[in-house]
Amino acid sequence: MQLIFVRHGETDCNALKKYCGQMDVALNDNGIRQMKRLQERLTNYSFDLVVTSDLMRVIQSAALLSNRKTIRFPAFNEMNFGDFEGYTYQEISTKFPVAWDDYCSNWQIAPFPNGESFPVFYERVIATFKAEWENWQKLDTVLFVGHLGVLRAIALFLQDQKIAQFWDVDFKQGCYSLWDNKSQRFLISNQ
Repeated sequence: MQLIFVRHGETDCNALKKYCGQMDVALNDNGIRQMKRLQERLTNYSFDLVVTSDLMRVIQSAALLSNRKTIRFPAFNEMNFGDFEGYTYQEISTKFPVAWDDYCSNWQIAPFPNGESFPVFYERVIATFKAEWENWQKLDTVLFVGHLGVLRAIALFLQDQKIAQFWDVDFKQGCYSLWDNKSQRFLISNQ
C-alpha cells in the first residue's frame, strides 16, 4: 500500500502567515493553481481512495486532485488554535502575551486559549488514523489530503518519532510525499 500525502493549497491565511486552524477558509487563486499543477504530476497514480478533513480548503484541494471516492473525517481537521486563529504570530504576542509565552515555553503541553493542546490534537488524529489504517492496507494507493499539523502528526506516528521532532517534518503546498508501507519509509518527499 502506498499513501500519498498532500498538504492543501494556499489560502489567504497562509499567505498572510495567520493561524488558520479550524477556521473554514477557501483556497486562494494561488492555492487553486498549486493543486492544478500538482494534479498533472499525480496522473501516474491511480487512487483507490481519497481521505480528507471536513474543512473547505482540504475538500477543494482533493477535488482538484482527483475525482475518486472521498471520505471526510472531522478528526483530521487541523489543530484548534482557539483564540489565536485568524492572527499572525506578531498579533498573538501582542494581543495574548501570557498565553503566547506559555505556548512558546511549553508547546508540547500548553493548551491554546479556548482551543486544544498538542496531546489532545495528536490523540484525536492518531486514534482515527489507527482505526482506519487496517482498511487502507487492503488498497493499493490512498491519497491523503490534509493540513500541515495533521500530516506532521501522522508522519511522526508512521516513523515512530518523538513529539519533539514535530517541527522537523515538512509538507510543502503544491508538493506531494509518498509513504511506502512495505519499506516503512518515505520514498518521495515534497516533490
